[in-house]
Amino acid sequence: MAFSVAFSQALDIAAYVDAKSQDQRDEYLSIQKISEMLNIPVPSIKKISATLKKNGILSSKTGLNGGLRLAKPADAITIYDILIAIEGTTPLFKIHQAVDPSAFVNGTRVEHWLDASSQVLNQAEEAMLKVLKNTSLADLAKDQERP
Repeated sequence: MAFSVAFSQALDIAAYVDAKSQDQRDEYLSIQKISEMLNIPVPSIKKISATLKKNGILSSKTGLNGGLRLAKPADAITIYDILIAIEGTTPLFKIHQAVDPSAFVNGTRVEHWLDASSQVLNQAEEAMLKVLKNTSLADLAKDQERP
C-alpha cells in the first residue's frame, strides 16, 4: 500500500509556502504561483489546500494579494500533521484475521506466528509515525544531515 500522491504534494505545498515566507517577499502565495513553481495542477492545489486549511495547517486570504500561507509557525507543524490531514488515520497495514488457529494440528504455533506478524507490522508503523511526529516542516529546511 502506498500513500496517495496528494500527501507528497501537500508536503511540497507547505514547504514551499514556508520557504517563500522566509524570503519575506510574499506574505500570501497565490495558488497559480504555487501551481507553476511546483508543477501541481491548480485543481489539485485547491483540493489539498482546502484540506490543509480545515486541519489548521494553512490559512488563506481572498482578493487582491490573497493566497495561502502557513496557519502557524513551521516548527509547530509536523509531517505527521500533514499525513493525518491528507490520509486520515487509516492503519498502514491491514492485518489478515481470517485464519483459524484451531483448524491446524499445531494451533498454538499458528497463533504465535499470527501474533508475531501482527506485532512486527504494528512496530514498523509505530516507528514510521514516530519519525513523522518528530519531524517538523522547519526541520525539512535545515541545512544539516538527517539522522
